[in-house]
Amino acid sequence: MNFFRTAGSLSIAATALFATAAHAQPKPIESIDQTEVIERINETTVSPALAVVTGNQMSGADPQGDVKLIATATNGLRFEISFRACETDDAADARHCKAMYMMSIWDAPAGGSDEEFQSAIVGYLQGNPAINAGRLPDGSPYIVRYVIADFGTAQGNLVSEFANFIRSATDFQNTISPFYPQGE
Repeated sequence: MNFFRTAGSLSIAATALFATAAHAQPKPIESIDQTEVIERINETTVSPALAVVTGNQMSGADPQGDVKLIATATNGLRFEISFRACETDDAADARHCKAMYMMSIWDAPAGGSDEEFQSAIVGYLQGNPAINAGRLPDGSPYIVRYVIADFGTAQGNLVSEFANFIRSATDFQNTISPFYPQGE
């Protein structure tokens, strides 16, 4: 079931323009120092930890020029990583962001019971209080996890954040999948 879409603001052309080399398989956890504190979170500094839990990642920019990452987990789940509360550090020629969020959005299911679908989402949220999920105005379901890193975070923590999001988003996808016809 592959019905993921981006948040809509990410241009496909921009994604192709800014594409980085994709990883065929996740890198071994030993490829990073899990205790190293990442002082600035941005698309460059989180990529090593992301490469440990995903099989593919690429970057792109939205129309405002904000860089985002799109990653694909080894189970096929795709998600977008955006950065918030960013300041430009001209001396380091990099952005220093204090937060990031990971998000997956699926197309709205065609037909079916809207009430049952909403009930499934509510049931999922009751069992997963550390995540946010719901529906966009067009009926598309989404799941999002916000990570705050005002004073940096360790590489190992980033690996855990990405892995926890993938697990949660996969569980959410399994919750909503009965509302999609087979083969969609």
